[in-house]
Amino acid sequence: MDEPGHPLYLHPDQGTGRWDNPDLYRAMYLAASASGAIGETFAHLSSWSRAMLPVPVVAGAERMLGVYSLNEEEHPLLDVDDSTALLQRGLRPTDIIIGNRPRTQQIARDAFSEGGWSGLSWWSMHRPQWTLHMLWQLDGATVEDVQPLPGHPALRDAGRLLAKQLDTDII
Repeated sequence: MDEPGHPLYLHPDQGTGRWDNPDLYRAMYLAASASGAIGETFAHLSSWSRAMLPVPVVAGAERMLGVYSLNEEEHPLLDVDDSTALLQRGLRPTDIIIGNRPRTQQIARDAFSEGGWSGLSWWSMHRPQWTLHMLWQLDGATVEDVQPLPGHPALRDAGRLLAKQLDTDII
C-alpha cells in the first residue's frame, strides 16, 4: 500500500486536485463507474492510445482500472450533489462544478473539519451522470479487482461519450 504501483498508493506530492488539502489529508479520487473513472482520467486528451497508459513513477508499469468497495454506512461521504447538503452549508451547485480550485478546496476543508465524513461525492463536469468520489479516509476502502484498460468496454464507452479518437492499439 505504501509503494508506487499499489492500487491504494497515494503519491505524496498532492495539492493540485480540486478537493486537495495536503496539510490535512491525502486524497484518492474515484468514480462510481468504470466509464467515469476512465473518462475523468483521460478527458484532457483528444485521442486515446497506449501512449497514455505508462506510469512514470514505476518503470514498465501501465495504468489499470481499479475496482474498489467502501461501506458508506460506516464511512459516509458528503454528497455535494444533494440539495439539502448544499443548503445546509450555504453552497450553490456552481460552487461545486466551477473550476475554482481555491473554492472547492475550501469546501473540502470545511467538510473535513465537520468530522464524520470519509470524503466527498459530486458529479463530473464532463458527464454529469458520472458520480465521482474523493476519499480522505482510506481505511474503509478495499481493492476488489484490478483490470487492464486496453480492450475494456468502459474505455470504449467513455471514449464514445467524450467523442475521443480511439487508436486501434487500445480498443
